[in-house]
Amino acid sequence: MPPVLSETLVWCVTLLLFGMGLIGTLIPMLPGIIIIAAGCIWQGVMGSRHLAWWEWTVLALMVAGGLVIDKLSGGMGAKKFGSTAAGIWGAIIGAVVGGILFTPIVGLLFMPFLGALLAELIFARKDIMAAFKAGSGAALGMLTGLLLEFTCGLLIIAWFCSCYFLFCRKKQAAALPCESFRQKKQTLFLPLKKNHFPNVFP
Repeated sequence: MPPVLSETLVWCVTLLLFGMGLIGTLIPMLPGIIIIAAGCIWQGVMGSRHLAWWEWTVLALMVAGGLVIDKLSGGMGAKKFGSTAAGIWGAIIGAVVGGILFTPIVGLLFMPFLGALLAELIFARKDIMAAFKAGSGAALGMLTGLLLEFTCGLLIIAWFCSCYFLFCRKKQAAALPCESFRQKKQTLFLPLKKNHFPNVFP
């Protein structure tokens, strides 16, 4: 396979993983950051360039930070408004169902709130005002976490691409066994000129 074609195919898979990861950051329960990290690893291993160890370290820290921020932001936002675990799960289920059945705006803005509100009313046994406040907190916390995760995904992609195109050096292709043997043979018989063997080479 030609090098240009192989590099193009590798990048197609990488861009596909990046796109799936960014979409996954906006859908609850999908590991968007992990998919983006998988795309970075795929390109780093299969591509024509390689990252230094410190660039991979920064990338790993960004991935870990994205996962931590996602979990903490949603939980703190929900607890601040007095939401329970039922409200948080209601917001998540509402977002998933809304993203499948409705447009992204309705699915990510209205359905998480409705799911959290119903969960607080049915399972937490709260009155309408308390359930409204708790449902708003659960939906707001979840949306904040999704936006932060999406932003972190963009930053990871930007960091990887900048390192790959600006700082990385191309991989050196390993010599084939036949080429290596030919080079050693030429080096071995280089001193054997015709004047060294006058009877053999008249």
